[in-house]
Amino acid sequence: MKKPFGKRRLFLLAFVWASVMLGVALVPGCYGDNCSGELKTYGVNAGEGRMVDENTWESNAIDGKWLAFPRARQYVFDLHELGDRQPTIVIPYLATAEEPIRLGTNFTIGGGNLSEILGVTRSSVAIRNGTCSDYFLRLVVIAAPRAPSLEAGAPDVHGSVNDAATNSGDAEAGP
Repeated sequence: MKKPFGKRRLFLLAFVWASVMLGVALVPGCYGDNCSGELKTYGVNAGEGRMVDENTWESNAIDGKWLAFPRARQYVFDLHELGDRQPTIVIPYLATAEEPIRLGTNFTIGGGNLSEILGVTRSSVAIRNGTCSDYFLRLVVIAAPRAPSLEAGAPDVHGSVNDAATNSGDAEAGP
């Protein structure tokens, strides 16, 4: 008569289970603390970001070194150079090389959890790499143009000169 479950089979099952558990423990993945990120502030110190024109700020030049954007890193970009204007367009570019233009590699606009935009204010943009993969980042932020000045003698948006300071306000006065 056969035993329903012998010692040999029990030992084999325990060995297989232990092997699978050991393999799971050794294979890297996004669990535990292996994808813990860090928070960095960028744009506060000299040389961190620049204005391309009066409405466009970039973290670094397209043909320069891009920012390290490792797994789960969060950046808060200081946009004080835009003044009190709200950013209207935020474009995160991602690459797998630090200098994609010089090396002739490609880059793309980040989306999804590759570049999670966490918040946009008048003075900052917060963005996070929500993956367990390492990239390099270039951020471009565009704000709406400043409202035209209506100081006396300054042209308005239609090119007319505002001469309110020289007008006496007398509607009947004329040529």
